[in-house]
Amino acid sequence: MVALQDSITKDFGANIILSGNAVIDRKCLTIPVSPALDIILNGGIPEGSFVVLTGQPKCGKTTTSLDFAATAQREEYSSTGSPRTVYYLNIEGRLKKRDLEGIPGINLDRFQIIGSQTGKILHAEEYLQIAERIINEDPGSVLIIDSYSALCTEAEITSDMDKMQRADGAKLLAKFCRKVANVIPVNKNIVIGITHLMGNPTGYGAEFKEKSGQAIAYQTDVKIRAKTFKPWLLSADNTQIGQEVEWQTLCSALGPPGGNITSYIRYGQGIDKQMELINLSVDLGLINKGGAWYTLSFMNDEKKYQGTEKVRQFLIENPKVYDDLYVEVKNTMGIK
Repeated sequence: MVALQDSITKDFGANIILSGNAVIDRKCLTIPVSPALDIILNGGIPEGSFVVLTGQPKCGKTTTSLDFAATAQREEYSSTGSPRTVYYLNIEGRLKKRDLEGIPGINLDRFQIIGSQTGKILHAEEYLQIAERIINEDPGSVLIIDSYSALCTEAEITSDMDKMQRADGAKLLAKFCRKVANVIPVNKNIVIGITHLMGNPTGYGAEFKEKSGQAIAYQTDVKIRAKTFKPWLLSADNTQIGQEVEWQTLCSALGPPGGNITSYIRYGQGIDKQMELINLSVDLGLINKGGAWYTLSFMNDEKKYQGTEKVRQFLIENPKVYDDLYVEVKNTMGIK
């Protein structure tokens, strides 16, 4: 056996053959998404992951991916000592100023937007060629593909509207998945792809189907679906300040599927991590709630705060308390 291993190593290179222990002992940097989503993902999203966010229109898929990208750029989640570069494939052409301004902490100098320009409309083949090059040539980067569903092949773009040829986008995506499958975990990229749900008119099976192709389903390490979403209203005057999104884990690189959780997106601020943490802490008994009054029992503080917004503001102004509470929640839930 040793002779065989030496022969393969000689012909194909060092570390081509590894023991099972090497896989078990391999260190993997996991980047959190938000307190609520980390619960159902068992910690967050590890480097080297192929991620899919899916759900109905306007449910917060893009905002969630941008918020995660900002977190991934933070120094403590860098494996190279410098902030990660985020590449955003603006396939739908709908990324707006408000979308980026609404994500606190995002490093715009290292946020690269790739999209069509006057005189040059990119087709699906070109978008995926660019994506492949990024994955191969910029290890550790975050790539957001928004969205798979909007990819339009060159044949579709150049044909007349009355020519209803069968779209070959699924074949193209299958080839893309095959070409990057081995590269993403080795280069420790994180690829986040967004898909759309379309109605199933057959009357059989699920009410909605994803518009992207089966190859992505086999490639995916982490997949979450927005089951429902609704307006998030400020109780004082019924003003809508964001939306509540119920996410379901379809698969996770770190834990079992099937978990459901509510995430909060606050307009102009991205994912409201403080609100999520407060709700989780109340459920776990780390914060006591009596009517409209809250007591931070986890820190043996008898001071009372009236209303969720005041607790939230306290956590914003005291980031160490937020971090300590986040650790308590993860420890209570058995998340490393």
